[in-house]
Amino acid sequence: MKLKFLTPVVAGMALMVSSLANIANAGLVDSGSHLLDQSGASLLESWMGQGELDWNSIWYGEAGATASSWHNAVDGQGPTVSIYNVTYNNVDYLIGGYTDLDWNKSGSYSHDRDGTVDSFIFNLSSAVMHDTSANHFDNEGANIILGYQDYFATFGGGHDIFGGSFTLGGSGYSNDVGTYNGKLPNSKGNIVTGSTERVSFTVNALETFSVASVQSPSVPEPSTLAIFALAMLGLGGRRFIKS
Repeated sequence: MKLKFLTPVVAGMALMVSSLANIANAGLVDSGSHLLDQSGASLLESWMGQGELDWNSIWYGEAGATASSWHNAVDGQGPTVSIYNVTYNNVDYLIGGYTDLDWNKSGSYSHDRDGTVDSFIFNLSSAVMHDTSANHFDNEGANIILGYQDYFATFGGGHDIFGGSFTLGGSGYSNDVGTYNGKLPNSKGNIVTGSTERVSFTVNALETFSVASVQSPSVPEPSTLAIFALAMLGLGGRRFIKS
């Protein structure tokens, strides 16, 4: 027996184990997603700090979609991420926000009264995140989201992100995040350009995802890498027998 014939066997086993481990540990993005890919999900997960997550698209709409249909799909669903596709100065951006509060049609803000709310707004196109739960204070705590029957996903008081009302596809805007009644002097700028100016944009689409921790993985389909590893094992086995 020649030990060099063990090389493809060992290599194949290592590749197969690596491939299966990567599949088992990866969170999944809904295959029907329009605005989120795996790299975007990984970036959001790094900001959320909750480990690998599964991303389920619970609503997607383009021009003409109604705020009532959005609320019917997302209200009371727990932690969600909403992503807008917007155009500003002829450039498209993916912006949005995460909140662990329930969306609703109450007509009022949901607050962070005790500092336990987890939320932020983001720009996936420029890889920028702004924490919103420390901003926009009033007497009851930070204004995190505004639940209103005629509005789409609206973040922060002012607002940090406003995506329009009644029907999707009109104008929206993003205000500067940071200073509110002189309490927070360190401005973060708006989420689109980072400037301290309010910017108005055209809303092209909106998609909202529910997020959940990855559960115990089911048996995955074999990946290309795993199939290649098995082939190497077979080749190594044949050469081992012939020796």
